[in-house]
Amino acid sequence: MNAKKALALLAALCMTAGLSACGGNTENSVAETTTNAQTESTTTAPETTTAVTTTEAPKLDVDPNAITFDDGNLYFHQMGGGGDEADVELSIAEYNGDKKLKVHVLRDDPTAEFGVPKLVLELPAVLGLENVGNIGHISIDFTCVANEMWKNDDGSESLVVGNFLGAIAGNIASEKGYDDKENLIQNTWANHLEFAFDDWENAEHTWRAETDIPALLPANGYAANDEGTTLVIMRWGQKNDVDFYIDNVTFYDKDGNSMKCNPVSGEAAPEGGEAPAETTTGTAAETTTAAATTTTAETTTAAAAE
Repeated sequence: MNAKKALALLAALCMTAGLSACGGNTENSVAETTTNAQTESTTTAPETTTAVTTTEAPKLDVDPNAITFDDGNLYFHQMGGGGDEADVELSIAEYNGDKKLKVHVLRDDPTAEFGVPKLVLELPAVLGLENVGNIGHISIDFTCVANEMWKNDDGSESLVVGNFLGAIAGNIASEKGYDDKENLIQNTWANHLEFAFDDWENAEHTWRAETDIPALLPANGYAANDEGTTLVIMRWGQKNDVDFYIDNVTFYDKDGNSMKCNPVSGEAAPEGGEAPAETTTGTAAETTTAAATTTTAETTTAAAAE
């Protein structure tokens, strides 16, 4: 009887050991399957797809006194100062159902980067000589549209705007002014705002850039009754072919009221008058409009860039 009990006990122990062994193997099998699946998901490149964005362009508030280019006038002309300046084609083009000043930058060498377009607006003609010294704020809308692929350093390409860097500047007086203690109280040239925009997902984007006048230095305000005052828009060198459109140029006086603008053709570009060369540091614009995912109602290609 004791022998039978011993045999039964031995059999029970063997069954328990066998079940434990099976349970351990099952757990290891699940762990291995999970690891293999994770490895496959991280080593297999995802299938690339082209996303098409059809969201509408942002609806920006437009002041009644803004230069909208609906009258067909160019207002601006090319500076024509040589140096790093790029030649441009200026035209009034309807884009997204709205007339804008189209700036198409030219280049002689298709393998080179685009130079710096410099566009000039003669302020006395637009605002009246007696009003130039009252400028306290400027607002400008920019729309960029990519015409060719942006080439990344790794060889990949994307139809995106990429960088849109430049400055809102101008000649603010004919001569520098000093007080009786030789302190500078009036400059001749000023960068009112260096903007640094970018879009690495879309082929089109709209931004609004705004700046106070003077922005940083009191001496960078526009001089009163000075015939040589100008507004200058510059875009720093661009890697890919991107047209940019200017719209809704609005001037405000020192009390915050918009200033009425007179129509000017802007077709004739006077000789001389060169702006400073491109700077290497850009400051983000004070005001930007439209999130990075907002694009025109026209079809654009959104592709990831580095």
